[in-house]
Amino acid sequence: MTRIFIGFIICFFLLNCGKKEENVEIKNKPYIISYEDQKLQKYIDSSNKTNRKIFLPFKSFYGESHLIIDKKGDLYYYQQKYTGIDCGTGRENDTLPHFLNLQPKDILKIPETILTDLLLENILNKAENRRILIIASQNDTIKNTSFFNFINKNKLRAYEIRRTTQEEDTVLKYKKNNESYYPDEIKWDRTKIKLPN
Repeated sequence: MTRIFIGFIICFFLLNCGKKEENVEIKNKPYIISYEDQKLQKYIDSSNKTNRKIFLPFKSFYGESHLIIDKKGDLYYYQQKYTGIDCGTGRENDTLPHFLNLQPKDILKIPETILTDLLLENILNKAENRRILIIASQNDTIKNTSFFNFINKNKLRAYEIRRTTQEEDTVLKYKKNNESYYPDEIKWDRTKIKLPN
């Protein structure tokens, strides 16, 4: 009888170990931006067909706090001046990102080891309606999902994951190459960015 009891306990521990490993694999799986966007769009379309209107926050390109993941998986961070955007201002219908006049000095490369501390300091100390993080990736698939640990543990008002804009890509290239950056000399693709008049 004792042997059966000990065997049962050993099996129980082994089964629990297997379950923990499965959870780790699920948490660390890559995030595919286009797939998640399609999944969300299908949900919206199916809800609209059943006459259950759902109201989601409008997609925006920029916020106050931005995390950029480059093609290699390196992390960069920049902030903008806070400007509240409400429905009815017209910006909720924008399909092109506005030109920010972002400069290479504005973007900071951050080691993954301080990611949580940096985000805690720069997002969670703000008013609740400003606890928003925009995550932009140069790749469609994000393999480095360490920022999800921060998102899951902390109370952010919202976060958005999107591809990087033309301006972010351009400024990041100049920063990495340590070249002088003159935005007026760049031939911007006006189908991808809204330039000031």
